[in-house]
Amino acid sequence: TVRLWNVTDPAAATALGAPLTGHTEAVTSLTLGADGHILASGGNDNTVRLWNVTDPAAATAIGQSMSPNAKAGNFLSFSPNSRVLGVSSGTDTVRLWSLDADTAIRHICSVTRGVLTPGRWHEYLSRLSYDPPCGR
Repeated sequence: TVRLWNVTDPAAATALGAPLTGHTEAVTSLTLGADGHILASGGNDNTVRLWNVTDPAAATAIGQSMSPNAKAGNFLSFSPNSRVLGVSSGTDTVRLWSLDADTAIRHICSVTRGVLTPGRWHEYLSRLSYDPPCGR
């Protein structure tokens, strides 16, 4: 669980909004994007979570948790423009994740080469109208 606090007056710190829940074990690292809008949290549950903290009193999760590898998320760092998140466990691996949706779509489309057909879309995303992500 992550709590956000108003520490304008450190002697009278007050909690802002509801706790940010989702990690199933201890949170071991936090980093705030340069623009102050995105918070990343990493924990012993081997996941990394992103939070929209534009309004700290009404912070919300962004997407699903990410599981880069075993023992993930002990060290987190945003790039200066907050579009890339570096994640490491302190061993020999650092993963760089682009947080830009258009960049991710282009990469996925270049690798999958049109595997997300209307049939597959309906099979896995039947609640959503077909919207081919590739070829935009």
